[in-house]
Amino acid sequence: MSIKVLDCTLRDGAYVVDSYFGIEHIKRIIENLADAGVEIIECGWLKNGIHKEGTVFYNTPEDFKFKKTGAKYALMFDYGKYDINNLPQNSGIIDIIRIAFNKTNFSEIESTVESVQNKGYEVFLQPSNTIEYTDDEIKKLCEIANLSKVAAIYIVDSFGSMFPKDLDRVCSLYREFLIPEIQIGFHSHNSIQLSFALSIQFIDRMKRDIIVDSSLCGIGRGAGNTKTELLLEYLKTYNTEPLWNTIKKDILPLYKDYSWEYTPEKALKGLRGLHPNSKIIL
Repeated sequence: MSIKVLDCTLRDGAYVVDSYFGIEHIKRIIENLADAGVEIIECGWLKNGIHKEGTVFYNTPEDFKFKKTGAKYALMFDYGKYDINNLPQNSGIIDIIRIAFNKTNFSEIESTVESVQNKGYEVFLQPSNTIEYTDDEIKKLCEIANLSKVAAIYIVDSFGSMFPKDLDRVCSLYREFLIPEIQIGFHSHNSIQLSFALSIQFIDRMKRDIIVDSSLCGIGRGAGNTKTELLLEYLKTYNTEPLWNTIKKDILPLYKDYSWEYTPEKALKGLRGLHPNSKIIL
């Protein structure tokens, strides 16, 4: 059993800063994550349109200029929102493409997965809000992953709605129906303040190769994610000192202008399974 950490500071954090971190901060965040020993660094999003310097929205992997050895690098796109004809053959800049999709279109993604794989990238499947899938639908999702031989498939708590029993249900189904070669990932949001606890539960339950997502100070959409610095301290196999350096220089200053912390409104959205952008009145 292996445990890998995927840091999504620059990708999920793009929701918070409207995609703009700035060149200096992007470079330092990546360098410090790599120095800490984080196995996978997610650098941002693949989007249609021209890349703007200092943002983490990229039209192609070639727009990304900050790779440092010692980690694998990933980009994500939303199924149906990015023209994969823009995606070139893998030149070694980006290793992994994460494909996010909704329950309404999960049965359509096989051809897209094949196209990305044929261009030389590892594919991670990201079924948004996985707890809304029925047991039969999760079985079908696993069948698609097995047939496509993706590198990983995720359990995604998109709205921060999961309780421990919800995670156990999906974990048990993934263990039963996924072939051993496929890694299982977990991406959670902290709307009801369970993200870190659920990440530990996931690590303890899954006796196979897994990936756990996190971000520095939990930066991300809504109430954010599991915190990378806490996760790495818990796992005790990383050099966490560089993380505290980049938190001080690159993340803490963002609190002056942005917030991704707990609010009762965010919690209520999570409890009701509502999208973070939903309007709700307390």
